[in-house]
Amino acid sequence: MTALTASVLKNFADVALSLPPPSLEAAVKQNATIINSKGYDGRTALQKAVLSGNLASVKLLIHLGADPNAVSDAGETAVHLGCGRGLLSVVVALLRNRGDPFLLDSSGRAAIHHAVQSGSLVLVQYLAEVWTVNLDHKDGRDITPLHVAAISGHLSIVKFLLQRKVDLCPCDVDGNSVLHAGARGGQSGICWAIVAAGGDHLLTHMNKEGMKPSQLAHKGVNVPPDCRKWLDHWTKQFEQKGRVETAFWPWVFQLVKPAVALHLVIILSVALVPRQEWLVGLPGFLVVLTIMARQHHRMRHPSGLANPIYLGAYGGGMFSTMLCYVLWLQAHFYIHPFITFAMWTVMFLHVMLFCKLVYGDPGVVKPQEPVKEVLCRVGDGTIRGYCIECQLTAPPLSHHCRLCCSCHHYTDHHCLFLNTCIAANNHWNFVIFIMTNVVLMIGFLWGAWIVVKQTVTTGSLDVSEMGWHLLEKDVWTMSLIICNIGSLLWAFSLLRYQFSVIGMQQTTLCRLKLGAPKADLTFCKRLRNVWSFLTRRHVPFIQQNYYFGQV
Repeated sequence: MTALTASVLKNFADVALSLPPPSLEAAVKQNATIINSKGYDGRTALQKAVLSGNLASVKLLIHLGADPNAVSDAGETAVHLGCGRGLLSVVVALLRNRGDPFLLDSSGRAAIHHAVQSGSLVLVQYLAEVWTVNLDHKDGRDITPLHVAAISGHLSIVKFLLQRKVDLCPCDVDGNSVLHAGARGGQSGICWAIVAAGGDHLLTHMNKEGMKPSQLAHKGVNVPPDCRKWLDHWTKQFEQKGRVETAFWPWVFQLVKPAVALHLVIILSVALVPRQEWLVGLPGFLVVLTIMARQHHRMRHPSGLANPIYLGAYGGGMFSTMLCYVLWLQAHFYIHPFITFAMWTVMFLHVMLFCKLVYGDPGVVKPQEPVKEVLCRVGDGTIRGYCIECQLTAPPLSHHCRLCCSCHHYTDHHCLFLNTCIAANNHWNFVIFIMTNVVLMIGFLWGAWIVVKQTVTTGSLDVSEMGWHLLEKDVWTMSLIICNIGSLLWAFSLLRYQFSVIGMQQTTLCRLKLGAPKADLTFCKRLRNVWSFLTRRHVPFIQQNYYFGQV
């Protein structure tokens, strides 16, 4: 035995990861007992390999006989350490070689506690679905995985646990509920998820120190003011009404706000300055546009719902334009009956398409196999395109929309003005919808021109006279003319881009993720692709590409 070999045998756990595989195997064959020996930090070579995330070393050490259930001086097994790092492939290797996810560490925590602590949703799903671990397990301090997720700020894991109907009532040894844990974590979204899942009664629950979750949030140094504000608001609601209001009415308010604000400005203009309507209408119109420009894609409510204000702005503008055209301008008295009939027909088609786009199924991906089988393949590393949020195998050219909270086939984009995704089932409807929109906007502008010209100007065409008349006495029509001109330019640009990507046999998201195709198609070929889309109602893809990488 050489001096080097003696040193290796003596300090095997500390030097094993630095040894080449042949030397490591030789050392174990010479003395098999060293495989589970502990190093200076009280951990085995396998536990050190797990902490380093070295999957090859983990598999080699297991093959040489390392015990995945050996306990370190800190009371943790290799499975606990792998879960704590959130390393799915490492944990799968351990569990398939006698690793036990049900063993407890020195604090009474199981593997699921460590996995939740790491923030790895796919690992939590794997343990829950494949190994059916107890998601309500309490550690030595009666802390459940939901406590851990809430205090750690892992919203996706909190939602997953709530979907699995975990118990919301358990409190730790200090009397802290899961809502106390959420308040300490400082995320209003997590607190809302717990309250909305039936945990509203926890708002008035006091821990052993006599503090409610809202009071605990005020005591926390790192808790954002937003979280404190919402907890105070919900607590007050529950104490007064015995319930917490949902996000429905804030959502409805955002939906109707643009149309109500615009028409309120118009009414005030007519009522306050009937002969100089622009004095109130123009500033009010600019204020409404400023409010719209400062909106976010999500509501400010902790629920994080998609903001419907753009849908409300478009829907309100569309119906306001139709009402102005038919009832206020009464354009049908000034234009040919055939054109009037055509406009009514396009209006009806446009409204039907609008309703179908808003309420229809864009092409949601449905699960094709049990979740357990999918996660087993995810653990094997043999699956491509796994969506963690939907827990399914996403097919080629699908995409998970975080605003819609679902995967869609052949996603083109998420349309804020329709509050839905444009995908396989409604892409054709969307393009036709834009085309009918262009026709209606041109029809409205032309109709407004004809009506104002015949009712205002005398003799020769005087554009300035028409403009001043609209500013002074018809701010409704003027504001709609401005909106329709801007929207018409935008619609032409959008339609041109849609035909561009369709002609290249792509979608918008495909172009953004994969870039333009290297082989430039001729104009005739692109024109045939567009015609094929319009007649067959789907993009003529030339190849299947995945948006998702391998988990």
